[in-house]
Amino acid sequence: MFGFGDVWVFLGYALTIAATVLCVVWGILNWNKPKEDEPSEIREEAEWESHDSDLTDGGAR
Repeated sequence: MFGFGDVWVFLGYALTIAATVLCVVWGILNWNKPKEDEPSEIREEAEWESHDSDLTDGGAR
């Protein structure tokens, strides 16, 4: 099949190329797509950082 010695070798090449194309298409479609809940995630991280003792006291124990 197309000069390959075995159908499994051809299948390996074909699936590798298909996965690459799929990933590139997905990346192009979602390139600069904003996250829906980004402001709430930022607030949650800021609250977590304000309560973390390692961050507030400089990490000294």
